[in-house]
Amino acid sequence: MIIVGGATATGKSAFAEFIAKSKGGELVSADSMQVYRGMDIGTAKDLSPAVRLHMVNVASPKEPFSVVDYKKLATEAIEHISARGKEAVVVGGTGFYIDSLLYSMDYGGSGEKNEQLMSELKNELSVKGAKHMYARLQEIDPLTAEKVHFNNTVRVLRALYVYLSTGRRISEQHSAFKPVEPVKMFVLTEERPVLREKIALRVDGMLRSGLENEVRGLLESGVDFDMQSMQGIGYKEWRRYFEYGDSKDSVREAVIKNTNAYAKRQETWFNNRYKNFVVKIPCALIKNDIGAAFNIVEVTEYRI
Repeated sequence: MIIVGGATATGKSAFAEFIAKSKGGELVSADSMQVYRGMDIGTAKDLSPAVRLHMVNVASPKEPFSVVDYKKLATEAIEHISARGKEAVVVGGTGFYIDSLLYSMDYGGSGEKNEQLMSELKNELSVKGAKHMYARLQEIDPLTAEKVHFNNTVRVLRALYVYLSTGRRISEQHSAFKPVEPVKMFVLTEERPVLREKIALRVDGMLRSGLENEVRGLLESGVDFDMQSMQGIGYKEWRRYFEYGDSKDSVREAVIKNTNAYAKRQETWFNNRYKNFVVKIPCALIKNDIGAAFNIVEVTEYRI
């Protein structure tokens, strides 16, 4: 595989598309929001890529979609790409999705899912609240808890589920791994002031493109703000607008603020997680000389 990662708004998709087109390959999205159908504007989804794109629009926004689901479908897609003699170019900023392709890990999803256990955890959450569940995670797996906000109940429950169903902490599985397949991995880097400006422009573009109407359409179709799909940045911020009458300006400010915070977390993840084999490419180089940037991809050796 070739993997292109980095923070949001760094231009990952465009560069990965250039690589795939140049090499006669196909794209595989590693974005936890682009999997949902009907969520296009807020996820900056490319609806007409120049090359074939996999792992987009594969799930209903009304149903939960886990890293286990992603690994299964994405692995099948990569195998099919390889079987046709093409190269898979994975692109995205969701670290757990990229991890699922790079490493052999048990997410508590092998074999039959323990629906009863997950149901019990969800019931405990509804009765005792997010802070209680987070406290449980802190006791069981403090390293994972450090990386998860207590309000991110999807990830908190997943971490608890993995430990209770496998007896192994996620943090134990996320240590000193080598990729299971040969890989070239590139992370796009951008100066933070420039990235903040790009994020603001991107959010404004989404608003002009009709993000409000997209959210309204999702709500009218039966999707609600408590569903997993609506926890994504660009969607969850509309709750106060639709339910409490907050202004569009407040929505815009919240989306920009949350996107900047997420980009910082992505930068930390990519800088630390794959430091033994990742190659960094400045966004400025891609903008000024994409041929030179592509040459870095070509001369980089596969690592395993």
